[in-house]
Amino acid sequence: MFRKSLRRLLAIDDPPERTALAFSIGIFIAFSPFLGLHTILATFLAFVFRFNKVAIYTGTFINNPFLTLVPIILASYAIGALVMGRPLRLPEEGMQLLKEPHLLTASYWLELWHHAWDILLPFSIGGMALSVVCSLAAYPLTLGLLRRRRKPGEGHL
Repeated sequence: MFRKSLRRLLAIDDPPERTALAFSIGIFIAFSPFLGLHTILATFLAFVFRFNKVAIYTGTFINNPFLTLVPIILASYAIGALVMGRPLRLPEEGMQLLKEPHLLTASYWLELWHHAWDILLPFSIGGMALSVVCSLAAYPLTLGLLRRRRKPGEGHL
């Protein structure tokens, strides 16, 4: 699926700079901590800025639930924890809540909310850091690839 999207990305008639920008914004969205909103954000930005949808979706769908979601979440949390000076291991209280859920009690949900910040804050900080770094790296790499694949005077492959 990714190879097919990549081939379509390389065949887009938009200028390489614009295609690379759309792809790198998709990468930014993919690594962002806004889980569940990635496709909505990509669609919104594609329509508002008239980005090529193939380019922005290809970048966005780098983060997919079958292959890359878990490593991205773990890397986001780890980077955020390092930035915040926190240990990489989740606090024992939070782990206990996850191991023994009491879903029908209000006290469980209050305690979970209290400890959620031990996870959500580092995850959010790390996710935003990964978003910025990966999207900034994606732009020149994609632009170079697109320029190499398109010879001067050619509109498509």
